[in-house]
Amino acid sequence: MKNLLVIAAILLFSGTLVGQVAYVQFRTVKDGKQNEFVTKETKYWSKVAKKAIDKGLMTGWSLWRKVGITERGAPNYVIMNTFASAESIDQSAIWSAENLEAMGVSPGMVQTNDIAPTAFDYWLKIEDMIPGENKYVVVNYARPKNLGGFISENKSLWKPLHAKTIKSGEAGMTGWGMMSVIHPKGNMSRFSVLTWDGFGKMSDVMNYLSYQDSYNEDWQRVISKSKMNEYLPDGFNYSIAYELVMGLESE
Repeated sequence: MKNLLVIAAILLFSGTLVGQVAYVQFRTVKDGKQNEFVTKETKYWSKVAKKAIDKGLMTGWSLWRKVGITERGAPNYVIMNTFASAESIDQSAIWSAENLEAMGVSPGMVQTNDIAPTAFDYWLKIEDMIPGENKYVVVNYARPKNLGGFISENKSLWKPLHAKTIKSGEAGMTGWGMMSVIHPKGNMSRFSVLTWDGFGKMSDVMNYLSYQDSYNEDWQRVISKSKMNEYLPDGFNYSIAYELVMGLESE
């Protein structure tokens, strides 16, 4: 987790404000080391994050576990931190002696880099969201041909639909949001934007992802107006479910 805070910026996929900057770190925890990794992150390193949040240095921290295995050796945990803005990041204050002392042990005794190396990391900007209490999230990674069009349509067309779905309780959906990539970028990047759909139960995740041969009137209306076939002709690169292990956010 030290690398996470030193580099700089989770998003709790729940209550973070639009416009904040998130630093997302994808970790590959070695076989047989998941319990040790989770214990160290939740029992010790979360206390450093809590101190930083209480002091207004960060707005959120959370640890997520990927549901299932998408491919052998791929990242299976995600650590995310959010800041009010890039300008608000103060690394020396986050890593103050007082904050580190909150762990109650030497940082070297509970470091997790050897058992959970970082596969890759991303800086993201929160473009829009519908806050919610999300135990699970389905993260949809994409590289649209028209990033501006994709973001604009999600805000104006899809967000109202998701808000109505969440309010009605249909499909068990509890939240929604969208983030664009700040860094890294380019033709070799894995994605340039992502959306997330929040849920309270794994069964709701499975039902939501299951094939649908028909849509209700609201969905049909949105689809008829959508330009996603133009912006994202091949669909999402990947839709992956994650389970919240632990999350902290500013009050």
